[in-house]
Amino acid sequence: MSTSSILNTLRELHVGIVCPPSEITDALVLQLMRIGCSVRQCWPPPKAFDTHTDLVFCGVFEGRHHGELGKLLAQGGGRLTAIALVEYESPTILSQILELGCHGVIVLPLDSHKVLPALVCARSNSEAHARLMQKNAQLQERLEHQADINKAKVLLMAAQGWQEPEAHAYLSKEAMKQRLSMLEMARKTLKQFE
Repeated sequence: MSTSSILNTLRELHVGIVCPPSEITDALVLQLMRIGCSVRQCWPPPKAFDTHTDLVFCGVFEGRHHGELGKLLAQGGGRLTAIALVEYESPTILSQILELGCHGVIVLPLDSHKVLPALVCARSNSEAHARLMQKNAQLQERLEHQADINKAKVLLMAAQGWQEPEAHAYLSKEAMKQRLSMLEMARKTLKQFE
């Protein structure tokens, strides 16, 4: 997602704030409403969001509610953006932020100059991460398909005494003749040799 599209979609975001109610969270709600976001606040962390949520500001506290937050954020899949709200930095807090997969962090106290930059950067990071995960899944699928094709070639090479180019040409020719993809032909060949 480009920077301009991220900025243009800020008003459409459904934001959840999972943090104990306080003056800080009240200020965050007001700031997000000024930006134009739809905001919902809850505490303690629910088992699931009852409405669609694009982005979550979550309070990260040393050892408290970490498991519940992790389960809640995991339900959002790869498209949920998470921003941690922390009162102080410690190795434990930093570890929790990383375990939760947060895309951004705001160190409290909150002021009006921290919210929008954190929101935009976290959203950009989240979208980039989602694209990379999708690309990775596609590449994994391709590798699995190529492995099946290679297995079929090896079987043909062993059975017919062919070299790899001959086995490849055979699979390609048969696939075109039968109007199948190369993968479908390879899988059909593998079944014949079972």
